[in-house]
Amino acid sequence: MERPHTVLQVSLHHPTKDPAIFTTVPPQMQHNISPLLIGRGPEAHLQLQLPRLSRQHLSLEPYREMGSNLLAFSLKALSRRGCVWVNGLTLRFLEQVRLSITNRVTFAGVQMVVRVEGGPSLEDFVCCFHVSPSPLIYRPQAEETDEWEDVPLGVACPGFRAASSRSPGLSPWPFLDWGQPSPGGGTKI
Repeated sequence: MERPHTVLQVSLHHPTKDPAIFTTVPPQMQHNISPLLIGRGPEAHLQLQLPRLSRQHLSLEPYREMGSNLLAFSLKALSRRGCVWVNGLTLRFLEQVRLSITNRVTFAGVQMVVRVEGGPSLEDFVCCFHVSPSPLIYRPQAEETDEWEDVPLGVACPGFRAASSRSPGLSPWPFLDWGQPSPGGGTKI
């Protein structure tokens, strides 16, 4: 009887929408429990045709957590010149992070969403790939505002005491007075 595999559902998108980038991506791939290499080189299991991509850019590495009978995965950055963004964290060369059930990954302009569906097989796992024509990851862009321009000059911040209203010899900046005696006695903290 065949044991059900752990399945990685992997969606891919690149903003140029150049079909040549993903021509070598199979719809499905069964892989043993060695790390799955992603890059542009011939040794990569998943080859993407991008000039900014390293020959071995990143790897998906299966492992088993203590006391579990399911495969878990980590993602490791293998590029010395590029970085990998995973769920809000930036990974540099040889840094790795444990993957959760749904993961957002960006590298060399590629957007990748990896969803882990657990299965009891410890011998191998299956990757199902989908190329998306639309973006997978939306990052809110910072908006430039003029809100500081609306603050009138000469208005002090709340809680700020001007130098003339403070005891002589103390800094006009209250946060610089830590550890000095306060006018009422005791140490100001």
